Amino acid sequence: MLRRSALGLLFFAALSVPAVQGEPGGDNGPQASAPEKFRSSGEKSGTETERRQLLGELYDRLGKAENPDSARLIASAIEKLWLRSGSDTVDLLMSRAGVLIMGAQPGTALHILNSIVELAPGYSEGWARRAALYFNLKEFSKSLDDLRQALAIDPSHYKAIQGLGFLMLELGDKKAALQAVRKALKVYPHLEAARKAEEELTREVEGQSI
Repeated sequence: MLRRSALGLLFFAALSVPAVQGEPGGDNGPQASAPEKFRSSGEKSGTETERRQLLGELYDRLGKAENPDSARLIASAIEKLWLRSGSDTVDLLMSRAGVLIMGAQPGTALHILNSIVELAPGYSEGWARRAALYFNLKEFSKSLDDLRQALAIDPSHYKAIQGLGFLMLELGDKKAALQAVRKALKVYPHLEAARKAEEELTREVEGQSI
């Protein structure tokens, strides 16, 4: 059974930790790799329409990745796009909020994240990061509201889906938690934390061994 202390760490890892900056090895062919023009974090992501089209392409590649290394490469490209709001101001605020969260200054971080969702209400990552902070502050209702906002904007945001599963587990709804982690795995089949959670929850909810 997933313990609550572990649950909090999993949720925090799912949503709060900044996206991976390095790109792991394991590029096993054109289907597994991200397009070259999107693999550099310094590249501009173009218009919002182009960004959404690219995310759709990458999510499709992620679902078809043949192994964990290839999946991590694609996920790295996706998570870099998540951090691009289209506004230099919002991007700077997101970076600052991340530093404050990691530095155990949740109050100031929350103030900044509040500003982010006000400035960019259509930016999924702002809602997702605030959801994680609310979770750690045990503001579960607010965390749930923010996750729903994030997923309304980007239904394939696998970390927000995974976070929703962990939140449902915290709230005692194991069936909903299982549904959420399975949904996350449809987007990212090699997502290890979600895979482990699915195995444990399937045993508890459905009474079957994996």
